[in-house]
Amino acid sequence: MSADNARIPARLRAERKKRRMTVQAVAEAFRDHATERDRQRLPKLKDLCRTIRGHEAGEHPPGPRYRMLYAAVYGMPEDDLFGEDRNAQASLWRVSGVELELTGRLTLDDENRLVQATRRTTRPDSRVVESLAAILAEQRRLEDAVGSAPVLQVVRMQLPMVRQLVAEARGPVRPKLVDVAAQWAQFSGWLNIAVGDASAARMSLDRAAEHAEEIGDAAMVGTVLSWKAYLAERIGQIGPMVGMAQAAQRNRIGPGHAYDLFLEARGHALAGETREAERLLGEAQTAVTDAEPASARPWEYYYLEPGFFALEAGVTNVYLGRNDPKRNAQAVEHLTGGLAELPTEMRNAEWAGEYIAHQAVAHFQASEAEAAGAAVLEAARIAHATSSESLLRRLRGIHSRMSQKWPTDSAVTVLLDALR
Repeated sequence: MSADNARIPARLRAERKKRRMTVQAVAEAFRDHATERDRQRLPKLKDLCRTIRGHEAGEHPPGPRYRMLYAAVYGMPEDDLFGEDRNAQASLWRVSGVELELTGRLTLDDENRLVQATRRTTRPDSRVVESLAAILAEQRRLEDAVGSAPVLQVVRMQLPMVRQLVAEARGPVRPKLVDVAAQWAQFSGWLNIAVGDASAARMSLDRAAEHAEEIGDAAMVGTVLSWKAYLAERIGQIGPMVGMAQAAQRNRIGPGHAYDLFLEARGHALAGETREAERLLGEAQTAVTDAEPASARPWEYYYLEPGFFALEAGVTNVYLGRNDPKRNAQAVEHLTGGLAELPTEMRNAEWAGEYIAHQAVAHFQASEAEAAGAAVLEAARIAHATSSESLLRRLRGIHSRMSQKWPTDSAVTVLLDALR
């Protein structure tokens, strides 16, 4: 995606968020602002919401009619909303419409230094590396707040410049720059997994592994293997999931190693291998107790949050609980407790929504329609707030199972509007 093509979706989403509007609210405002002739040509509300999400995700550009409607709804001149950004190159290091908390770490001079380095007018130096690391750290936290899709739009534009800096770097600064470049590629891999682009995720993770091998970073190699295991889970490849999780354990220590044990346990639970899953679940919980927080790497910050590993235990128990009510009850307990412990900003993150979806499944397995519906509703709110189509698709699947089991239950039928 070109810089221009990616900037407009990010700007559209930022303007909507700035006004605290949902996608549906924008769709309804389109109808209010359209002429009678244009209103008749607009799609139904559900399809119009899908079109707006497509504009914000960069799947297709808005045409003249939609540009006019966006400008009217947001009260902005069309040229301001869709025109060229004169500070485009500098703004590529920022997510449009969102102020990164970089005060004291990234000055205007630092940002200009990045621009000059990517223009090849100066060589990358330690200040460039520090600036890249600061931006990446904040974008990780930002993704927790706004979701993967808008951050990915900007990261896609940033990565070519990071790769260029790596190609230019030599001497003492190179290992440090390769280290931070590996983390950028790894972050891109995670974002692509989250939006459901498996091919792009593999490419980014392969590049992260290549950088990690150059500097001998076993922990990063292990992380790549771990995330490839998670990707395999997302696309239903249980054998690779287990194999990659085992390989990851040989490269990571501390909280990362504990996570990989949970990941392997989950794979065995998915495969119906109950005894092995239970054994690994016990090992994982022991590893959490023994893990030294100081051994965590920067990208593993969420492993250190209260409640995270309770959530991991909960997911494995959801799968073990498909035919075991006691295990399912443990799943509900772990997931409810883990979610309650998460900090507010993380409880509303896209990835937290995935755990809430697991919570909904656990309640479904326990025949608790009202609790399952409440969990789906909470996860749907997060999915809409973070524009997570992948989470919405998963919730629609859960709702379909609920509808088959409880076709007339009001706790189920009320969910239809929330899942559009």
